[in-house]
Amino acid sequence: MLTLEERLRRFAEILSSNNTVTITTRNGDGVWSAKAYYADRDGYIYVILENAGHTLQNIHRNPEVFFVIENGEPTRFIQGEGVAEILGPTEEHPEERSLITARNFPIVPFLKANPKTTVVRIRPKRVFVTDLSRGFLPRFEIDFNGETFKKLKEVYPRPSRLQLYVRATRPWVIYATVSAVIVGTLLAGRFDPLRFLLTLVGAVLVHLAVNASSDLFDYLKGADRWDTLGSSRVLVDRLLRPKEVLLLSLALYAAALSVGLALWYLMGYDVRLLYLIGAGFVLGFFYAFIPVGWKYIALGDVAVFLAWTLIAVGAYFVQTGNLDWKPFLGFAPAALLIVAILQGNNMRDIADDVKSGYRTFAALIGPNLSRYYYALLVFSAYVLLVLLVILKVLTPWSLLALITLPEAVKLVRWAFKPNYIQAGMLDLYTAQLQAKFANALILGLLIDILSRCMP
Repeated sequence: MLTLEERLRRFAEILSSNNTVTITTRNGDGVWSAKAYYADRDGYIYVILENAGHTLQNIHRNPEVFFVIENGEPTRFIQGEGVAEILGPTEEHPEERSLITARNFPIVPFLKANPKTTVVRIRPKRVFVTDLSRGFLPRFEIDFNGETFKKLKEVYPRPSRLQLYVRATRPWVIYATVSAVIVGTLLAGRFDPLRFLLTLVGAVLVHLAVNASSDLFDYLKGADRWDTLGSSRVLVDRLLRPKEVLLLSLALYAAALSVGLALWYLMGYDVRLLYLIGAGFVLGFFYAFIPVGWKYIALGDVAVFLAWTLIAVGAYFVQTGNLDWKPFLGFAPAALLIVAILQGNNMRDIADDVKSGYRTFAALIGPNLSRYYYALLVFSAYVLLVLLVILKVLTPWSLLALITLPEAVKLVRWAFKPNYIQAGMLDLYTAQLQAKFANALILGLLIDILSRCMP
């Protein structure tokens, strides 16, 4: 039999590891169930509901609710009943809004498209918890009172400082850098494991540092707010202070510089490596620098394209000691898709960026032309890939990347649709496309190398 503390701990683990809740309310005709994004704090459940929705209207009449929290598996879920408290209009409760958007960034475009919403807090009265994640355990019940909430607050899981620092660097987007290093290395035709490892670590550290510093500058400039997407949200949701993010960024830049100096030593103090490192720093650090950054003067696309193609050039140079156009051109198709990721983000944020006082290239050409520009970036990647194979810059096996073309066509079609959910997530979907394209390109290069090694 589990103690109260153990039951509360399991309840809190399930509650804090999910993000959607099914809420059932009563009305004169029966019951109504609806699903919503939620966030939790010390056992309380916070949701944002449409003012005109049935769920909120029913809560006005009867605050008694039933709820279910699960992730699609019948092995770990919560069933409960509670009392819904209407806190008020969403814009008047920024703390609760930040709590919800921090966990559920897809809700942001919904809130922008539907400003008439209300924050509701659900206080559980009784819950039934099913948790078979660590062996068979009969369903157990928890009744909530003042003592229960006090005990729950003590055992509630909190994100550590380290987790927040990692989040501030947005590590989930670093594969673009990893793929550039791999492609540049494969095109080199030779492989020094130590140099490859140092190049990979150094490039990733710079990418993480740029992510942190860009978040900081965008926040200070007012470009990142609660209703914008694309950042790590540690600043807009007040999870970290600007000073902490600044120190984190500087520490990552320092670590990257140390790795760069180690490579410089291994390469016999070749000054050309310093030029490449310097170019990467200028393109990255000044991407969102205050008062003037590349993205603020409509040069972000150029900076991003040059930054990632130069990563491939650097990886090639570290292996061969030669500067060559081959890695620049070889990674250019994938780099065009990286620019398309940025374009997907900037298309969505045109109004927000103009409101903040700066113009990306998307804002400069406007929403309509931006859609065609996005299509041009995506399809140019595939045209360039074929052209580079014809010119023998890339191996014919690189054409494996063409298997991603149907997905690219789907995303271009989405770019021309007014659906705010698809538009809001276009950058994420494009990032997934870029990763698949890069993986296919890498696989093609590996197959070519292995086929030439076989007798």
